[in-house]
Amino acid sequence: AAANYAWVNRSCITYLARRAFEKVFDKTAEEMEMNLVYDVCHNVAKIEKHQVQVDPDDTDSLFQEKNLLVHRKGSTRAFPPNHPMIPTPYQNVGQPALIGGTMGTCSYILMGTKDGMHATCGSTCHGAGR
Repeated sequence: AAANYAWVNRSCITYLARRAFEKVFDKTAEEMEMNLVYDVCHNVAKIEKHQVQVDPDDTDSLFQEKNLLVHRKGSTRAFPPNHPMIPTPYQNVGQPALIGGTMGTCSYILMGTKDGMHATCGSTCHGAGR
């Protein structure tokens, strides 16, 4: 329910921002090309397939694919190029992750990588965003 609430909240903010721009500029959101560029959830748990080492104590042991419940608290997904769970436009480069800074620090745009997928189950921080 909380993830649905967050999605609806972001949708409402987008709607209201578009209406405010329409009022100020006397043009429709479509005329101003106010399209949603990217929306991704964070701070949620999802069932995903990941490669897991059979024997974590043996660094030479094999990996096998398992369904895991991945809880990303304070983080977001950053899957590598060609991963089936990322949108088509990002298949060649990897899933973007927007790392918002603070009023006094920079923000960053990262892309998921194959190494990151194995090291972090395709996760990265989502930044301060304030």
